Amino acid sequence: MNNKLNAISTFLCVADAGSFSAAARRSGMKQSAVSQQVAALEQELGVVLLHRTTRTMKLTEQGERYRRDMQLLLDAMREAEGRLAPVDRQFQGSVHIQLPSGLGQLVLPHLLELQRLHPELHLRISLDDRLADLVTEGVDVAIRLSSEPPQAHAARVLARIEAALFASPGFQAVHDVSELTTLPHVRFSGIPLDAPLRLISDEETIAVNVNTVFRANTSDALLQALEAGIGIGGMQRPLAARALQTGTLVPVLPDWRLPDRFLYAVYPDARFIPQRVRKVVSVIEQLLIERAEHAPAK
Repeated sequence: MNNKLNAISTFLCVADAGSFSAAARRSGMKQSAVSQQVAALEQELGVVLLHRTTRTMKLTEQGERYRRDMQLLLDAMREAEGRLAPVDRQFQGSVHIQLPSGLGQLVLPHLLELQRLHPELHLRISLDDRLADLVTEGVDVAIRLSSEPPQAHAARVLARIEAALFASPGFQAVHDVSELTTLPHVRFSGIPLDAPLRLISDEETIAVNVNTVFRANTSDALLQALEAGIGIGGMQRPLAARALQTGTLVPVLPDWRLPDRFLYAVYPDARFIPQRVRKVVSVIEQLLIERAEHAPAK
């Protein structure tokens, strides 16, 4: 059994390193020994895990599937051993986390402090509004903002995020939703240009065709456009909070809001979520709770 575990570890090393020679250098083994272990594993399994040529090496479809499953298995073994260690040692190992650019900026200082307190924790943070392929990009957890849970992966709700309309103080006053059809509007570029703006009040939900004059793919760019007086636009309340406090933004039509969205922690595989990943997500979740408790009244 021990020999098979060693062979599996060697195979994973080859898959990660991209070649037998690189895996040999990384593991301190001879290249011939690395090749022999992988060949013996393939013979025992009765499948080809790697396509080899004189210049390239590529995982077969079965090899890719086996790599994912065995990585989960070895991670689970390490996790079980880690639970025997003191609690402070549970914050160790690498965690690749993807965050929306706007909310990520709010969370980032707290994650940096977490790593400072736990030097054995190695964070890799992607601030990206793009939806990453969690498996191929090696993302351990993605924090995603959506109106409904993702279908392809396991997900857990962390918070409900409200959004409303804002503009700069110098922008002309708006008294009725009908005025939005002609006034310049700022919008996320992921929304189709001709998609109507949905607004909700205590009594009704309406759809308004707006005059979009500026689009951007990050929350920070949208926020700056609003503060610059380019137009009116929707913004998540946590992202607008500081601008409201400093007076660079003001609410528009406060009796109306955009549909609520939810912040999800999305995992590539629900069968095994490492404790270090759960711990990092819990820090983010607690921060969101604290911000909600101290949010100014609407």
